[in-house]
Amino acid sequence: MTRGFLGGTFDPPHVGHMVLAQEALEFMRLDHVCFVPVRNPPHKDDGVISSFSHRIEMLSLSITGDPRFSILDAEPEQGPSYTVNLVRRLSGLFGAKPCLVMGLDSLLEMETWKDPLAILEEACVVVGTRPQFSTERIDPAYLGSVRMFNFPGVWLSSSMIRERVSGGRSIRYLVSDGVRTYIREKGLYGSGKGDRPNP
Repeated sequence: MTRGFLGGTFDPPHVGHMVLAQEALEFMRLDHVCFVPVRNPPHKDDGVISSFSHRIEMLSLSITGDPRFSILDAEPEQGPSYTVNLVRRLSGLFGAKPCLVMGLDSLLEMETWKDPLAILEEACVVVGTRPQFSTERIDPAYLGSVRMFNFPGVWLSSSMIRERVSGGRSIRYLVSDGVRTYIREKGLYGSGKGDRPNP
């Protein structure tokens, strides 16, 4: 089985993540895509992200019914989660060079990651282009080491979803119905602030 791996905070997972995974699967002719939730992202301040259990549950709700997708808990419980360490861990688990899926926004940030050149050397990095992002600011050496594919989808981010929930705006159609209900029931992102439940 040929697998792709899509890492992220997934706080919350939204339809953009699902479309990215689907398009990468078809572009690379993968059999399966594993979502790998990050436990302790080094670029996030402590306490900013939702608990790992909440994010796992929302991912489960997002991929329910699609056998092409699964969740892989491959991050250490302690210490920061570095992508280069994940790549090496995946190589050991599956005995092959991992296919790492990401959006263009992540590639734009890669120069700030730990050992980015090692990531590009030790993984097959597949990048979905996103609206409003240009490749002009990306190091040509990076661009020459990845495979790009068109990522047809709406401009979405998890931070945008959180802001909409906090502001009492609807997130219908932006996340799965199961995730939308979960956010409301658990009071995530300030969803319990208003008198009206987030539709």
